[in-house]
Amino acid sequence: MAEFRESPRVSVNKLGEYLTATPSRRKRIIHDQKHPCDPQYLRYPEAAQAITEFLCQGLNGGVLRDYQERFFTTVPESDFEAQRLHLCSEALDRFAALVPFLELEDTVLSAVGTEPPVLEVAGVTINVRPEVVLQGEDRHGQPTVGLLKLYFSKWHPLDERSGQYIATLLQSFAEQHLNRLGPVDPRRIRVVDVFAGAVFNAPRSTFRRLQDVERACEEIGALWAVN
Repeated sequence: MAEFRESPRVSVNKLGEYLTATPSRRKRIIHDQKHPCDPQYLRYPEAAQAITEFLCQGLNGGVLRDYQERFFTTVPESDFEAQRLHLCSEALDRFAALVPFLELEDTVLSAVGTEPPVLEVAGVTINVRPEVVLQGEDRHGQPTVGLLKLYFSKWHPLDERSGQYIATLLQSFAEQHLNRLGPVDPRRIRVVDVFAGAVFNAPRSTFRRLQDVERACEEIGALWAVN
């Protein structure tokens, strides 16, 4: 049975899209977040898992090849399953082409885990769910930390504004939950739009975008009961 969320709750990717969407699209996003689909109908968990393992195992290309082989040899039991396998396979191809642009040299990569904490803004719970922690050093040899977040959508690519909104929230998440590992380096904050082939970083100043996020969350809270 599909889940029904009584309290306002939104994924960070959908919030980034919401902040630049048309009114009709905003309404649809709220409805979809209030009535999320059954997890079995999600398209990209296996692609996200494959990419996370690839990154955290030292950019091991064999990981992606093994997953590609699995997607290719699995016999789909439905049209949706066939589409899901095809999209996951395509996502891995697209991501592989992006790797040289991620600037991961001298960076230690580790998986975030399956139950990361959330952010709370203006009464709205934001599921950030980054995939990978990025650790390195600054020019003085002091530890720094960042995060990588994957975005999958063939039909709603991120633009510069929406990508930066997500990166801003990713930075806030790191500042709130990873400060024990060292200060957050904004250059280590990466939002990767896999299908669009784009990488977004947090802007130099996040103040205005955080204000926009707060206003959007206030709007989401007000509209939650009527959508």
